[in-house]
Amino acid sequence: MRGRARFVSGLWVAALLCWTACTSTSSTSVRYIEVGPPRYEVSCPAGDVCSESVALLVGLSAPREPTRCTAALIGPRTAVTAGHCVAWELANGGRCDALWLGFAQSDGLAAEWIGCERIESASPPSPSLLSPDYAVLKLHRDASRPAIPIGEGKVVSGEVVQVLSVTADRFYDDLHQVRSRRCVVDDNRRLASSGKLHSNSIRVLSSCPIRQGSSGAPVLDDRGRLRGLVHAAGPPYFALGVMTLLSQPIDRDDG
Repeated sequence: MRGRARFVSGLWVAALLCWTACTSTSSTSVRYIEVGPPRYEVSCPAGDVCSESVALLVGLSAPREPTRCTAALIGPRTAVTAGHCVAWELANGGRCDALWLGFAQSDGLAAEWIGCERIESASPPSPSLLSPDYAVLKLHRDASRPAIPIGEGKVVSGEVVQVLSVTADRFYDDLHQVRSRRCVVDDNRRLASSGKLHSNSIRVLSSCPIRQGSSGAPVLDDRGRLRGLVHAAGPPYFALGVMTLLSQPIDRDDG
């Protein structure tokens, strides 16, 4: 039985390794743009009230097609995303002038694109999807929208959270919509090959289909506070994601 459990755990990890929630698409409908801001359209689904504090993150310096992830505003000029979404920039000296954040139009707020000034900090790169994966970005200017407050304290198994992501439309790849879904928090014991928790800062999101482009999507508690970021997912039929908790202090130098 113990050998079978290890085999099942291995399948879970293998499934995760084959699919992360960030996309550098090869779709022929995408227009690769060498200068910003990008010409992607970010919107709220018709009839929905969507978050005004999440953005489509586009990396135009990627070697093939633009990297597309989700980012969350946590200060007037500070945003967070998954670390692997800016891996290309970090590997090339940390310059982020080709990174852009696109916010959707919402009640009283116009759509806007804001460039990145610098990468303030990032988690160390790791081959394991059960390791922390985040980056803090300083923007070129203040965003004309509120920031998401960061929560403190434990995130317990069984807690229902809200995931906000900006992903490409299923039929029109240049169009992106802000989406919201409810998920259930679980520990990472099922994914750890040893049967023990791999990292106290990693949680699994079950009953939670994650689409490509959702890396960096903020995970909010029932009070609307930021508790973590999505950084990986299994195939859609597994309906699970992996998130990095953000209980550690985050530098919010917005001066």
